[in-house]
Amino acid sequence: MLLLVTAGFVVQMMLRVTLSVAIVAMVNHTAIPHTEQPAPVTCSNWSSGAAPAPRPGADDEGEFAWDEVTQGTLLSAFYWGYLVMQVPGGFLAERFGSKLVLGCSQAANGALALLLPQAAAQGAGWVVAARVLQGFACGPVYPCLFPLVARWFPLDERQRAFGVVNAFTAFGVAGTTTLAGQIAAALGWRAIFYASGGVALLWCAAWFALVHDTPGEHPRASGAERRRIAAGNVTQPRTRHRPPYLAILRSPPALAIVVSETANSWALTYLMTSLPTYMKHVLGFDLRANGALSGLPLLGRGLTFLVAGALGDLALRRSWLSVAAIRRTAAVLVSGGCCLLLLLVTFVGCQPAVATFFLCLSGVFNGFIGTGHLVNPLDIAPNYSGSVFSVANLIGNGVSTLNPIVTGAMIRGEQTAERWNNVFYLGAGIFFVSLVLYQLMMSAERQAWDRREDDPGALASAAELPVRPVQGAAAEEEPEIKAP
Repeated sequence: MLLLVTAGFVVQMMLRVTLSVAIVAMVNHTAIPHTEQPAPVTCSNWSSGAAPAPRPGADDEGEFAWDEVTQGTLLSAFYWGYLVMQVPGGFLAERFGSKLVLGCSQAANGALALLLPQAAAQGAGWVVAARVLQGFACGPVYPCLFPLVARWFPLDERQRAFGVVNAFTAFGVAGTTTLAGQIAAALGWRAIFYASGGVALLWCAAWFALVHDTPGEHPRASGAERRRIAAGNVTQPRTRHRPPYLAILRSPPALAIVVSETANSWALTYLMTSLPTYMKHVLGFDLRANGALSGLPLLGRGLTFLVAGALGDLALRRSWLSVAAIRRTAAVLVSGGCCLLLLLVTFVGCQPAVATFFLCLSGVFNGFIGTGHLVNPLDIAPNYSGSVFSVANLIGNGVSTLNPIVTGAMIRGEQTAERWNNVFYLGAGIFFVSLVLYQLMMSAERQAWDRREDDPGALASAAELPVRPVQGAAAEEEPEIKAP
């Protein structure tokens, strides 16, 4: 289950970010009217006496004369559709299961990726339409993860499960940006979309063939496995009521998650949409280096997800820290660390290596969300965790939709370090505000509005379904894990 879910999230993120790298090869920057006389690259010389970084030449230019605002609109269009399906996606996954919802979402997203080159040939408006539909298809994906983890993983393995899924998702994005740059340089930008769409459809075939929504429905789940998962777990196989959206919006712990997810979405949108442009025009990297270096912050993020998830579960199992203490510490590392590092980028001047190092380090610190607000919905609302996160993701991505447009407006016509510093100042301020608000409002206690789904017989009946005989140690009942 973990292998297939992880692969699925790698695929959905790959489909999400390919345009961010491809657009560098698609756009003819010298043909944009207000950049007919382009300014020199700000950081044209490397430190320590190294050779100067070359200015991208005419052979690097694409075929579309899309200015910065048009590019920002194309990059943000995905999030317009993405927002629409956030709340419905959480409800559908809780009520009908993640298998159907996630599988259909990925199939539609992959098919649209295959059609995107034809859309580009028809004009920017068609690309916007295709990206909006891709966002609509991708909207339910993350809300599906929460009920799936709640139903399939024991309480003291959930942080590691989130860590593995999000770590390899980040590795997938890093690999996608690197590979997409190589593919665009060798085969042209269209090959990026054909490859990603084909991989998505292959994953869908495996998903529908092998996945089951709950341990009780899986024909090869042993009795020991089912008891281990059910111990202390109050999550129901299916929800019976409509999610309490008004209660969620009035709940301070839920709003703390919303605030932190907004800051995280803003930063993640920047890393996936604007960083390649910054790498090219300000730091002076060519297309191949751009693709590789743009993925490094996400690679660091993924490594932290793995380490933080394992340490978080170990701290719970050994009673070193409470759940609330783990969440608060993670928030300090994520928001405080990223705020500081974005500010440091603005001080380094024309030192591409140092600026790249700080941006990569910010990705490392951001990975601590795997033990922070990202898993907090499972603490406060195990039955409605998908809905809680869908509300947070709706608001967070609603705000971050403005990111590419705001960035394009802030640097329009002047791809300079000074203009980009303003982008970093804004990001640092968002992280600082989110840190303060999260510490004031967060909680790790299960909320009263989640308890209406309590049905003591539901999980017991799921655990007692007929199972195959199990031999040896696997048949032994696991010790009870108490809910935090």
